[in-house]
Amino acid sequence: MKHILKKMALVLLPVAFYLCFFIAFEPNNYFGLRTASGSSQPVARVNAYRKAPGTRLILGDSRLAHFNMDLVEQTSGRSWQNIAFGGASLRETIDLANYVLDSGNPVEEMILGLSFYTVNGKYDTDRMSALEDTLNNPLAYILNLEYNVNTLTNFTNFLIWGKQRLQGETALTWAQAQQESETGNWTEADYIGADGTQYDLHTLLAEYPPKLMGNCTGWYLNQPMLEQLEQLLARCQAAGIKVHLVLPPMADNVLTEVCQPLGIDKQMEALLPILHQWESQYGIQVLDYEWENRPDFNQDKQFFDGFHLDTTYGLPQWTELLFTHIDE
Repeated sequence: MKHILKKMALVLLPVAFYLCFFIAFEPNNYFGLRTASGSSQPVARVNAYRKAPGTRLILGDSRLAHFNMDLVEQTSGRSWQNIAFGGASLRETIDLANYVLDSGNPVEEMILGLSFYTVNGKYDTDRMSALEDTLNNPLAYILNLEYNVNTLTNFTNFLIWGKQRLQGETALTWAQAQQESETGNWTEADYIGADGTQYDLHTLLAEYPPKLMGNCTGWYLNQPMLEQLEQLLARCQAAGIKVHLVLPPMADNVLTEVCQPLGIDKQMEALLPILHQWESQYGIQVLDYEWENRPDFNQDKQFFDGFHLDTTYGLPQWTELLFTHIDE
């Protein structure tokens, strides 16, 4: 019997070692052993909400996921919890909002992200049910290939950060180094494409519109999701929850090279009056920086790519603008 137990211990020892490694370096703070997670992945954001639910919430896709929350609180005069996550479709934003309301946790205020990209019927991802299963089943999380790859990537980044710290190349703590950022101080090389094309804008921005074409060609309004959004607004109104519907800014070349050639701008023109009608009907606030009140940003300097503001040179300015306009 002792011989069998020794053999089992030898077999289980590597498993236990990897489990400790996984818990130490998985980037989403799934087990809540660290103060917080810098990840904007859905499992990290929703898990953080479950452990410490806030009453003022930010929901949407990656364009709303990277706010400096200290600046948000400083500008708005009240604290917010960001549960927006990368790639969130309108369906997922609505599902997450209803998940929050169904939880029974008190909610005072919500910011809901909306854009021409998320109201597109061709972009209708649905991850909430799988996400809930993962959050309720730690074993499913540990055995998920994607999360294991993310853990190994995070460990590699830890080694790189450790080397930089030893060589005096960074003063960031490991927690600070894990914070997601999209920023660049562009050099001449950043204006030349892989095929040698010389661009007026840095390459990440200049080459962004073609990347959108696959989902935007044949664009159409996702009417069922808009109906569900209206139902959500009615539910929030009945519960006394303030809602701010926010359309984040996009770069000029997305407008001129994607939206206008495909006629998306004309279809959005028909939707915007409906959104404004909801303002009086459901007591919400519509803040449109995508079409009607486009900020005068330096495109090359303040946009990291066609959808995302540079987290150093663009996002702080929009953060102050947005949270100054909230409730104006």
